Amino acid sequence: MHAFTRLLDALESEEDVQEWSRLFDSVDAVARALDKYALNLDVTWYDANGGVRSARLSERGRHFVARLRETQPRDQELTISGRITELRESGWVKVKTGTAKNAPAYDVHFEEPEALLRMRPGLGDNVHFRVRFRQSLDAVGIARATEYTYLGPAAEQVPLPLDS
Repeated sequence: MHAFTRLLDALESEEDVQEWSRLFDSVDAVARALDKYALNLDVTWYDANGGVRSARLSERGRHFVARLRETQPRDQELTISGRITELRESGWVKVKTGTAKNAPAYDVHFEEPEALLRMRPGLGDNVHFRVRFRQSLDAVGIARATEYTYLGPAAEQVPLPLDS
């Protein structure tokens, strides 16, 4: 409760809330519920040692939470190599990067599904895709959305020769 009241104080005074990023989604849900009915939240906590801590989340704090929730895209180009484990006519391919059950898998979107059809891929085919990795980050640094968009074929990774 001490951390929660400190977070509410920081939101009310529009301060940096990075240290409470783990709690942000919960407070965001509370702020949305309060916004729905235009309510404020007042919290008073009495600890076992007789200490008292009070905090508030008013309209100002709720608006600050809404601003922190807004996302900015961050793009970078990556190469995804692996085998196709799923194909969809709508232009989506799932590429699994290893054979282990828990190996990462990526859903790659083709903006033009016809480009995927022209490639004539099959399940189990090994592929090397250049993709745009777009991550939408909120002001607290939490990734709200990620997407992988096909840009073109990537050169196959050639292993480096090892001197024996």
